[in-house]
Amino acid sequence: MPRAELDVGGLLMKLVARETGEISKVDYHPQKPEFSHESVIGETYLERRSPESQGLSSAFFASLIRDLNESKDCNIHKFMALRHGKVVAECAFEPYDMDTWHVSFSMCKSVIGMAIGILVSEGKLFLDEKLSDIFSSRMSPFGFLKKNITVKNLLVMSSGVDFSEAGAISGNDWRKSFLEASFKFEPGAMFEYNSMNTYMLSAIITEKTGMSAYDYIKEKIFMPMGILRTYWESCPQSITKGGWGLFIRIEDMAKLGQLYLQDGMWDRHQIVPKEWVEESTKWQIETGKPDNEHYGYQLWINDDRPGSFAYNGMLGQNVFVYPDVDMVVVTNGGNSDIFQTSKMATIIRNYMKELVIEEESKPENFADLNKLKAICKFVSGRSNNYPIICSGGWKERNIKMTKGTPRRYAVSSNNKRASFKTAVRSYNVRNENHLIYEWLSKLDGKCYDIEQKGVGIFPIMMQVVHNNFTDGINKIGFRLWDKNFFYIDIYEGIEIYSLRCGFGGKRYTSKINMHGEIYEVSLVSVITTDEYNRLVIKNEINFLEEACLRTFNIYFEDDASDREDRKGTFIYPSVPSRIEVRLLETPGTDMLISTMKSMAPDAFSGVQGMVVSRFFKGGLKEALEHAVKNTIQPVITGVLEIPEPLGIEDAEDEENLDSDENGLDLANDIMPDKADDENGKNPSN
Repeated sequence: MPRAELDVGGLLMKLVARETGEISKVDYHPQKPEFSHESVIGETYLERRSPESQGLSSAFFASLIRDLNESKDCNIHKFMALRHGKVVAECAFEPYDMDTWHVSFSMCKSVIGMAIGILVSEGKLFLDEKLSDIFSSRMSPFGFLKKNITVKNLLVMSSGVDFSEAGAISGNDWRKSFLEASFKFEPGAMFEYNSMNTYMLSAIITEKTGMSAYDYIKEKIFMPMGILRTYWESCPQSITKGGWGLFIRIEDMAKLGQLYLQDGMWDRHQIVPKEWVEESTKWQIETGKPDNEHYGYQLWINDDRPGSFAYNGMLGQNVFVYPDVDMVVVTNGGNSDIFQTSKMATIIRNYMKELVIEEESKPENFADLNKLKAICKFVSGRSNNYPIICSGGWKERNIKMTKGTPRRYAVSSNNKRASFKTAVRSYNVRNENHLIYEWLSKLDGKCYDIEQKGVGIFPIMMQVVHNNFTDGINKIGFRLWDKNFFYIDIYEGIEIYSLRCGFGGKRYTSKINMHGEIYEVSLVSVITTDEYNRLVIKNEINFLEEACLRTFNIYFEDDASDREDRKGTFIYPSVPSRIEVRLLETPGTDMLISTMKSMAPDAFSGVQGMVVSRFFKGGLKEALEHAVKNTIQPVITGVLEIPEPLGIEDAEDEENLDSDENGLDLANDIMPDKADDENGKNPSN
């Protein structure tokens, strides 16, 4: 069994054992910068036009967006459609917004393919060049006998090398491991999707130019196209990951699709050679996959419409290109799919198969256009000041995307089912406001010590992808600020994550500093009770730059520490002596469980291998699966922290702190979100 698979098994066992810190064999250092919400000089935007002005129907997009929103199996974050290079429909689904960058996963493989085409056109690289020639100084003496892999083999995923994505957690020198790995089959014999093929293409760019692939792409592609707010992660040896790791805005993803529709031409400049675009989008190899039968150069050849193809990243990061109707459809999502197999992709591709364009321009249909605007506003969770569709286009170079305000819930008697759902929301709003004042105020300043270690707020999917592993939550505290600003403080390692709860349909954005990498999260909360009449704060945490969502539900035990009768339900406002916290991440659970199911006992070594073998031989594989499930869906408990009584000197120090005459603004130091609210960065009350 390959060493990389052994390392995967070892890492999974560490995750199950809830080990924390740097548990992989890859050295960690912070990379991802904080996203800038301000446009920069040189950044360009696509024109906006109504669908009818480009020969399409607003009703078509209204129906498509409605179906995407109503499908229970579809977790779409953002949607954008272009025709003739103009944006004709765009929509962010609550709580995401169109301007923030988003992880792209394998979608960025197609960008590496573009860069290889430019390098070939410059005469610095040839498709039949062998890796043994390109990396001759880095190969072992016996490498020349094995390595007949060509650049084209990498482009069409036919290298046959038995060193895959799993190698990203097996050590620091991915290039050396790839070059020294064994083969599954003869290079060029068949298709096998492997992100390390794209990583090696990135390494080739560095070998040929002396630049990282990211710097080369910024110079040759991104900057000439006005794509300026991006980031691309690199491996421990500073080689751009290539096959994943790119953060990019959805509008810039759309530009990259439009670039190939225009045969590599952008703003009268040939960015990617036309011949390369034509070759890239031809059937280069059979994949053996029934849903995607053909592959080009680092992109998928689809059968939705004549000549259609796609840049695809897992979990719903797609750029669908349709040359016969001159259209591009782009998505970000958080689905549990690897390729274009999710319900979201199926809905979009089926709609595009049925699209019929009768004329190039239609009379404006303001009724349908208003319906489209309305559905876009509804799914975005914003009621105003949110530019979705603009008839006539935007000529300005700088567009400010505002947050708007949360929708208000009102009870209607027209539709009984809708009325019931709305009534429940209205009930929650009223009772949450009451509980904030009457019950949550009791929790102000209280902190609970977590009894189980190794569980973090960061989803495991993100920990593995970014090699950034949790230090484990050790405390959870609660604060009530300025009457109705309720915060949950999560103590993880040396960091304190202050998350402001959004009750009554409100959402608030906070920032998490995960070992030097800043991630924006959106939190919405609901107060309810469970079957045991325990008060529960249900929290949904969306990582706005990622495909992941984390639920973080806090159950307060009916055991009051400040009442003689110990009763502590919402009827009796009190301070519970214990809490229970249940966590869940989406997507990720099914993937990791299926990975564990596919593991054989020999995937593990040492003591771990002995333990797992016993499990399997004893018919206890289900127990191991259960352990993995508990890792993805952990339950932790906390005990109320009793503060030690202050001594005389401590009391004097605290009194001096309270009467500080230096004017130190402790409120803004502790509560940065409050300042954001006043500046309009968070949804208004």
